[in-house]
Amino acid sequence: MRRLDGLTDPPAFWTREQTGEQAAAWLWLRHKADYLKAISARYAGSAPLSRAFCIPESEVSRSGRYERILLLLTIALMELHGVRVDVLSDPEYSHVDGFVLVPGQRAVVANWARTDEEIWAVDTVTRRPALREYSEALGEAREHSVMRGPDPEARLRSMAGYLDIDWVWLVERSREMSEYGTASIVRPRSRHLTAESLDEVFAFLASLAPDR
Repeated sequence: MRRLDGLTDPPAFWTREQTGEQAAAWLWLRHKADYLKAISARYAGSAPLSRAFCIPESEVSRSGRYERILLLLTIALMELHGVRVDVLSDPEYSHVDGFVLVPGQRAVVANWARTDEEIWAVDTVTRRPALREYSEALGEAREHSVMRGPDPEARLRSMAGYLDIDWVWLVERSREMSEYGTASIVRPRSRHLTAESLDEVFAFLASLAPDR
């Protein structure tokens, strides 16, 4: 957040999460939820925020159903907060760093998922060749995203199809979960954890049409 101070136009984001286990941090960690809300609020009223994932078919095929559901819930949470998500299936982009791109100026490279040391690493890059590579990766994601459609519902439907998750079941189950609330099932004791994001995303999915 500090490295994005002074920007008026929204940057573009690329994340390294490819599985439900990696993506679940967005659903449970309080600081991730706070960060997502803060970024959305900072650029409210400007051009839409965007975030790209690279999730190859090979990763989907070896992920259990519960992991694919977690992945879809994470993406739905981002769409809920006004972030347009693009998902690239090309495995050639699997090893691209997690980054935030300020076009033509700099990229903030921030990796924690799938790093060799399993530790947080952050740096600011200004080299033009690197910025061009990051920009090209985002362009590929926008051009060839498996999430297609003019609105979050359409995009999430297409993502559910890619992950082999039944859309009608997902919406109906989300309505059930929204009615009872996650807090009736789990109560995190750590101040670093929250169930609020899950309740928000269940309510969001419950508001969508189960079928056309």
